[in-house]
Amino acid sequence: MDASLYLPIFEALGHETRLKVFMSIYQSGKAGVRPKEIIEQFGVDSGTLDFHLKKLLAVGLIVLKFGCQRGIYCPNENIPPELALLLDSSLTGNSLLMTNPGSITLPPVEQLH
Repeated sequence: MDASLYLPIFEALGHETRLKVFMSIYQSGKAGVRPKEIIEQFGVDSGTLDFHLKKLLAVGLIVLKFGCQRGIYCPNENIPPELALLLDSSLTGNSLLMTNPGSITLPPVEQLH
């Protein structure tokens, strides 16, 4: 596995507001979230939200389903399994990486040039 494949995902999640928006969408599961609900939850304006949603769509973390005027955003079912495991552990309050670091097999670290 090439670890550089995850760089765009971690870059997208490196912004606090975008991470909060993504976690809200991720927690919603297949039901998804309307933009209006995200705006109300986090108090962001529609332009800011649109910017963050486009970034999350571009890296494939979320998908847009239609069902209301501006659509419903859902987590992509093809999120890398290692990332889904990490996200699920943070939602359940388990500190997966701290309590049992041997339970995750990470790819070998490539030498930096």
